[in-house]
Amino acid sequence: MLINCDIGEQGPLHEGDRALMEFIHIANIACDGHAGDKESVAAFRALAEQRGVRIAAHLSYPDKPNFGRACMAISDEDLLAALDSQLALLPGVKLVKFHGALYNQACRDARLSEVLAGWLKRSGVSGVLAPADSELGAAVYRLSLAVLREAFLDRRYSYDGTAGHLRLVSRGAGNAIITNVDEALAQAVEITRRGRVNVSGDPAKPAWRPIKADTLCIHSDSPIALELARKLRAELDRAEKAAMASGVRGNIRLVKPGFCGTAGLPVYGRQNIGVSPGGAMDCFSLRRGNLMLGNPEGSPALEILGPPEIELMTPGRFVLTGARLEAFLSRGGAEPVEVEHSRVYEAETGDRLTFGNKRYGLQTYFCFRGREGGGPVPAEALPFAAVSAWADPQKRIRVLPGPEYHCLEDPGQFFFTQWRTTFKMDKMGIRLAGEPAMKCDMGNMISGAVADGTVQLTPESPIILLRHRQTTGGYPRIFNVISADIDLLGQYAPNQPIHFVQVTLEEARAFARQKEESLDKLRQASGS
Repeated sequence: MLINCDIGEQGPLHEGDRALMEFIHIANIACDGHAGDKESVAAFRALAEQRGVRIAAHLSYPDKPNFGRACMAISDEDLLAALDSQLALLPGVKLVKFHGALYNQACRDARLSEVLAGWLKRSGVSGVLAPADSELGAAVYRLSLAVLREAFLDRRYSYDGTAGHLRLVSRGAGNAIITNVDEALAQAVEITRRGRVNVSGDPAKPAWRPIKADTLCIHSDSPIALELARKLRAELDRAEKAAMASGVRGNIRLVKPGFCGTAGLPVYGRQNIGVSPGGAMDCFSLRRGNLMLGNPEGSPALEILGPPEIELMTPGRFVLTGARLEAFLSRGGAEPVEVEHSRVYEAETGDRLTFGNKRYGLQTYFCFRGREGGGPVPAEALPFAAVSAWADPQKRIRVLPGPEYHCLEDPGQFFFTQWRTTFKMDKMGIRLAGEPAMKCDMGNMISGAVADGTVQLTPESPIILLRHRQTTGGYPRIFNVISADIDLLGQYAPNQPIHFVQVTLEEARAFARQKEESLDKLRQASGS
């Protein structure tokens, strides 16, 4: 997570701005549109380069009297000419942030966002700071430019239910600005750790909405800017240090390799260039194990298909989640101790973990946290059954109709067929076997987008796509497994019965919420 700050709006010698440069990662330097001039741009560019701070050009309507906070009646041609002039003050800078009224208007106005995105592309800019759910972010992304998703710490949010977007509370409202450092830091915690922000305007009675951010903005003219930046940077540095002690990389040695590899969370947003999300086959088990240790949820774990032998290279604690695999912990010359699944164990340098038979499931997750990372240790084991109320009690996989569902001759056949998984399975997908063959009244079709859990009907039999799948497919997409159940698919072994049931979209969303709520208990226990 990066801290960005609007810099150079109060002159080249402003002590507050110069002090802020000690704690921020990105300096948005005002370029003579709403504030700043050649002298301040040159001064703060030199200081940023000296401090190793990344530079963004802070561009706005050419309106210093209103500090760029009023919308202007200006032609596209005149606006782009003004932006050209401002960007020219920072030659070679490839990152841009728009300011004030232009920022807010571009985030809401699809036409303006397209104009600005096209200008950014033509100007050689490679990235822009913008809210994740904004028109500007979407327009820039469509042109394959980078979007640093931005959230604000010293501003309160509201939710526009009509547009379905988060909005910053207007500066004209009495509660728009956060002037309490602790409240701003609490907002940072909610955004970075839980991916949510309060839109009620009242910290005592929160109403949460999801938010995604890569960078947190602090306005330099805020009375709490310097204290907030200093405390936030200290917290981010502490979290980064703890994260380095989290996960398996550098902390274990494989004495016997088995069949395993490191795995983290999927990375979405790159399908337009043909890159699948990837990540762990059972993200719920990965996240659960990391949360039990107090790790960030996406800390890399060892995803075990065939049992290895593990030696601990640093002291810490570990937990096994996912598939139930017999495991034994050896220390020195002592007799091995059987390791209970879903229980946190302390380990010392040189301890070894060996494995026996697999009792159920497919993928086991070995999650680790170095002792330096600290964090709580649950007193009791936390088995899957304790956090799986969201799963179907009859162990069926729940699906929604797919885009070509209407072409099936008998959709109900899918739910009555005795399907089994086959040995034709990997991280890309699972081929099913069952009789009689399903029929689809569909001729040749143009390849279309596929998603996690898409069920395609091939001439041989249906296949279910997983997270390492391709990004498009040319077979009919007859169903899609709901998002809550994708992780369950990662635990199906070959030649295993699998049953399906159709649910509604509203039910699918409810199951997804229940799944996250089950993890909330762990987040609260670990302080994540």
